[in-house]
Amino acid sequence: MAIAKAHVLYAWPSAKDRVEMVDGGYELSNPLVVGRNPNIATYRYYDTIPIAQTSEFATAKYSWTRVAASVMISDQEQDENAGSTKVFDLLAKKMDVLEESVQDQFSTWLYGTGTGNDPNGLGLLLPSDPTTGTVGNISRATNIYLRPSSYDFAGTLNAGNIEMAWDDIFLDLTVKNEKPDIIICGRNIWRMYKQAVRDKWVIMRDMGGTAGKVADLGFQGVAHDGTPMVFDEDCDVNTAFFINSKYIRLHILKGVNWKLKQLNAPWTQDVTGRRMVWQGNWAIWKAWRTHGRVAA
Repeated sequence: MAIAKAHVLYAWPSAKDRVEMVDGGYELSNPLVVGRNPNIATYRYYDTIPIAQTSEFATAKYSWTRVAASVMISDQEQDENAGSTKVFDLLAKKMDVLEESVQDQFSTWLYGTGTGNDPNGLGLLLPSDPTTGTVGNISRATNIYLRPSSYDFAGTLNAGNIEMAWDDIFLDLTVKNEKPDIIICGRNIWRMYKQAVRDKWVIMRDMGGTAGKVADLGFQGVAHDGTPMVFDEDCDVNTAFFINSKYIRLHILKGVNWKLKQLNAPWTQDVTGRRMVWQGNWAIWKAWRTHGRVAA
């Protein structure tokens, strides 16, 4: 899959078996834990035991996104690019360009806000202001449980304090035994962190385990306390995302994971083509003290 090879946030869930292949349905939906059960109390003999009605769940719902990537070639182009004068396989090169175009487009969507029919991006799922907007049909203005954390250092983050800042963020985002399992950052933060740890830099491949997987996937990175930190050229230069991939998942409709279709031109055109179709979307299933967005 072209997008998986192009971006760590597509490849990472695949490596950790956290891509959900969905059988069907009009939309993606899942219950969210939004409260606790209060019916827990000590008692003696004939004391009354609390049995209040509980309301622990809400339901988030996400729409599908369907993407079509098409390539067309006329019979005349194929005829002229044949025989001894053939420079290269024109159709194969067109497919290569299509794959690169898919990679570029998905990388752009990844940081977007899911406008119109676009897939959900980190601009929607992990916004700079998590107290506003609606995601999964739930308003963040009134529902704290669907707000990720946001850390705005207003220009004060630097090589001298970034390690301590990362430590504090992990303390905020660690609940029981769960914490972010990947950090994606832009150029300035990446350079800042490398400057801070230059004398003690540990390449992820040498660490093995979870951090080593990212190096095995072909992405450059370092690790902060065992959590891989990866540079992405498409990420804003002064932004970093702390992500727990257990609760931000890529969902793909079975049978539509780049399904290949042959295109038949109308009788008035001497053209043939291929179309690849993908249907899926990103969804966030837990936010409070789970993910974070950093502005340097």
